[in-house]
Amino acid sequence: MAFATKTLPATSGLAVDFSAAIFHAFQRLQDRRAYRQTVRELANLSQHELNDLGMNRTTIRSEARKAVYGN
Repeated sequence: MAFATKTLPATSGLAVDFSAAIFHAFQRLQDRRAYRQTVRELANLSQHELNDLGMNRTTIRSEARKAVYGN
């Protein structure tokens, strides 16, 4: 008698949950880095350059948040 065994990748369970958690944590870290870099670059612009973009210093953080997080 012969037996056939097929190994499938995990599609549910603890391994998938852990993998998803690691992925989301890494994504949050990348988003935070992008946000900080965007704020830093906008803060280094002159007032004239910010005016050309339709921004002022008080809106830098909210504009950076929109650019990175979309809200």
